[in-house]
Amino acid sequence: MPISTRHYQKKAALLVAGFACLSPTFGWTQATPKAPVLSSPALSPQALPPEMTPEGILKDIVNQSIAEQAGVPDLATPAVVPAKPVPVPVKPLAPAMVEVLNKDLLDLADLLAGRWDNELQTFFEPELNVPVPLRHERLHAVVRPIEAPEFGPVSFYVEYRKGGEAGPVVRQRIWTLSVDQELGAVRLAGFAPKDGKPLEGAWRQIEGSEGLKPDQVKKDSFTPVAGCDIIWRRRGEGFSGATRPAACKLVTNADKRVLNVSEQHDLSANVWEVRDVGVDERGVRVFGGSELPPTRLKRAETFTCWASVAKVAERAIVSDLVVHDQGGIANAEFAGGSPAKLRLRLRNVEWPIGQNRPSLTLYLLVDGDDRAEGYAWGEPTANRLALDVAGTQVSCTRDPRARWR
Repeated sequence: MPISTRHYQKKAALLVAGFACLSPTFGWTQATPKAPVLSSPALSPQALPPEMTPEGILKDIVNQSIAEQAGVPDLATPAVVPAKPVPVPVKPLAPAMVEVLNKDLLDLADLLAGRWDNELQTFFEPELNVPVPLRHERLHAVVRPIEAPEFGPVSFYVEYRKGGEAGPVVRQRIWTLSVDQELGAVRLAGFAPKDGKPLEGAWRQIEGSEGLKPDQVKKDSFTPVAGCDIIWRRRGEGFSGATRPAACKLVTNADKRVLNVSEQHDLSANVWEVRDVGVDERGVRVFGGSELPPTRLKRAETFTCWASVAKVAERAIVSDLVVHDQGGIANAEFAGGSPAKLRLRLRNVEWPIGQNRPSLTLYLLVDGDDRAEGYAWGEPTANRLALDVAGTQVSCTRDPRARWR
């Protein structure tokens, strides 16, 4: 059978070349003899490898032809086996660096824990003429350390509410912190509850309960938020964190769109700024953006208060009211008192414009109206504020023990 492949053509050419080397007259007209000339003694011919001899080449051609007819792979040409990728070993961190990262983890855990609110930001945005589409919703976030052995030694229950601490729950998570030696950073992983309703408000420490128990946070009741881990690194006195590029994808509840989400965090002792952007598969931005200022959460410090109003010949008193200083509100009711109801608001104000000094301010609100009937103020770090307005008395004392109430 004729050999038509390029491979066999090359083999045939080699065969011809071999014959030409062995027989000077092969395929050529014999030259006219000339007189002998003096020359060096002829060297012994060097032996060819077997596969380069005419017999070897002819044998190879025959084998290839047989293999082609049988439909088997090329017998002469070895199969090209792709080289296996060589794993690049992760160089272990030096013990001193591991110790630094372990300390970073604990420091980050201390900073995250607490209650956070952006009430000041939302309160001043209208006054600053921030365009309505760029204004922020008010968020109240609780990050409470919990005992959750199935998740890890450093875990938190996280709850976000819209509109303040009494608003509807918009997000719940279990967060865990761990050292990522490959990245040289602290990794925050999130887990979403399959049914979050039983956990709503479970962070609160009420009489006879210290909050969430380990049996309430079983790992099989949660779904990992894959690809959305936040990688934290120390930045001065605080930390900065971000998701990995193009790694975090979430599905919207309403229309089930897949969003590519990115988050950036800057965390210090009393301020937590979050900038997030969500873009759908068509490239349409759903939320966030570079032109939008970050959500600016302030750490909320708790106070316990008592309030007293006139009641005929005596006074009605309500005590153990808990309120936080980032726009927190406490309600009091007085049976037979005047007024029968009142509300307290506490705000640690930082004025974005004007000459006013930062002040811790206590407001007295009556009959559901946000207009203050009276107020008192002091230094931002004041431990106690009190007021007396037309016989209504209120006193509030800083109380870190009430943080989870």
